[in-house]
Amino acid sequence: MHLRGGASDTELEDFLLDCVWTKQAQHGINEDGFEQPDRPMSAIGG
Repeated sequence: MHLRGGASDTELEDFLLDCVWTKQAQHGINEDGFEQPDRPMSAIGG
């Protein structure tokens, strides 16, 4: 969206910083109601 939309370097930096700062502290794996994603980490390069 941002890259293809022609965002400036500053706009990209602001977007990425916002993503990092608003990321959840945990993934919730040990929480009740956690649902395993359809793809394992190895399928997405993790």
